[in-house]
Amino acid sequence: MAQHANKLAILIKEACIKKGYGFLTPSNTNQQFPIMPNEVLKKLKENYEYSFWQKIDNNHSAVRFCTSWATDVNAVQQLIADIEKA
Repeated sequence: MAQHANKLAILIKEACIKKGYGFLTPSNTNQQFPIMPNEVLKKLKENYEYSFWQKIDNNHSAVRFCTSWATDVNAVQQLIADIEKA
């Protein structure tokens, strides 16, 4: 069951890397901690759940995206598309 969650989290991680976002800590698990612009996070918050982790500076924050055995592949694909558009 963890394989599904980890695979989807890595897709989110790859989308963040592609956008040039750094990470608070490296992770190959179902939890990813990207550092993203606050304006992007504000837009993503309209449609997705994530946990605020820590303020990095006035314009960036680290958040936690967490997937599970029940995470829908289509939801992750839409999140990735929205990250790419941001």
